[in-house]
Amino acid sequence: MWTGRQTLASIEQTIAKLHQDEVRIDDASKSALADAERLRQDRQQALSALARIKLDEMTAGRLVRDLDVTERRALQVLEDHRNRMAALTERRQRAVAELEEAEAARHAMGSAVEVALADVEKRRAAVSDRLKTDTEWMRLDQAFAAVDTIAVEAEKKAAQSEAELGAKQKPYDQDPLFTYLWRRNFGTSKYEAGNIARALDRMVADFIGYPDARANYAMLIEIPLRLREHAKVRRAAADEVKAERGDLERRALVSQGIEPLERALAAARHKLAAAEATVESRTATLKVIDTERESLLKAGDDAAYGEAIATIATGDAQDEVSVLFREARRTATPADEDAVRRIEAIDEALRRTEMEIRNLRQRAHDLAGRRTEVETVRERFRRSGYDHPHVVFGNDNDIGRILAGVLEGVVRSGILWDIIRGGFGTRPQQGRPGLGEPSFPFPFPIPGGGDSGPQGGGWRVPESRGGWSRRDDDDGGDDFRTGGSF
Repeated sequence: MWTGRQTLASIEQTIAKLHQDEVRIDDASKSALADAERLRQDRQQALSALARIKLDEMTAGRLVRDLDVTERRALQVLEDHRNRMAALTERRQRAVAELEEAEAARHAMGSAVEVALADVEKRRAAVSDRLKTDTEWMRLDQAFAAVDTIAVEAEKKAAQSEAELGAKQKPYDQDPLFTYLWRRNFGTSKYEAGNIARALDRMVADFIGYPDARANYAMLIEIPLRLREHAKVRRAAADEVKAERGDLERRALVSQGIEPLERALAAARHKLAAAEATVESRTATLKVIDTERESLLKAGDDAAYGEAIATIATGDAQDEVSVLFREARRTATPADEDAVRRIEAIDEALRRTEMEIRNLRQRAHDLAGRRTEVETVRERFRRSGYDHPHVVFGNDNDIGRILAGVLEGVVRSGILWDIIRGGFGTRPQQGRPGLGEPSFPFPFPIPGGGDSGPQGGGWRVPESRGGWSRRDDDDGGDDFRTGGSF
């Protein structure tokens, strides 16, 4: 069984290994591009040598100059492309190393928070057990249970009355004559109209029996308001007793030395917040580099590279070059035959190198796709609050197997999220949640809320397959809480 933090660490380790694979692909691509550049330089020299052997001086000089200009322009573009890829690879390797360092620091801080939280919960549990035999606490607990029951029932009645109001109100609202008189405040001190209008309105009121209907309608819409007001009063009374019980619990916690443990937890959370900010910053930096890298890897996206290859192909298609090869094969001169064989060998090596470059780019594109999918799962994992200290995953073997399959390229990460959600669970807290309220425990807030993900050393309330809706005996749940002020 993995904790939420251990599961997140496994996901990030998978991403790190994919990054390492991409770095190896980038190194191999850089080497292949350098080989292709070298082979093209060799080919240019061989073509120039063959031209001087086979053609007359005037034609040879012009052809050599043409080949030299064309090839050099193309080779310069290819060299620029290789240099860009090399510089980008170097930047990316540094960014990956810095991100892995930041993630390791964050996991260390997360572990420290879990240890500090466990110390706080252990002390809470001990105090909770002691309070169960405390006469004053038992009195307040029983008093709260009684008033809370009344408040809950009052809230239910208010909610039921509000739900029923629409149906009961509908016949009145659908009567245009009643609605007309009601909106004009007929029959009240707010009613204003001239003598003729008053006479006509009185005739309408007598016709539909408005006085009785108005009294019934007024009572109908007043009842939910009164019930809701009564429910608020009952809840306030319950909260007052709850606060009194919380003060007693807080005093007991303080007397048992909870405050140093709370300060240690708060300090650990501040360090975790700083580590989180560093991870977010370095992740953003790496994403920018990855976007730039992807544009270099995609076939056809680098117009300059494609133009260079086309330029070389156009140069090779010149009539003079065709004549060179034809003449060299027709004659028995050893020098030109050696040059042709050398060019053919270079062409074959170039063909293999270009194929290798295409394959490496395809593998890089595939790796980037798999990494992006796992990164999406990681962000969703954190937005869902699954790195909460109380979250556990009972199917760690399945999660590990899927992550291994993603690394090997035999499994897409699309099912990873479903596997994670299927293994979601929570570990029980030590002691009663909410012990020591109102000043203890305090929530771990998510600044900004929404889907911004965990920030500031806090966690979102984890979302299970059906949503996590825990209630303790008095306050409706716990969003990773602990004591003290933060």
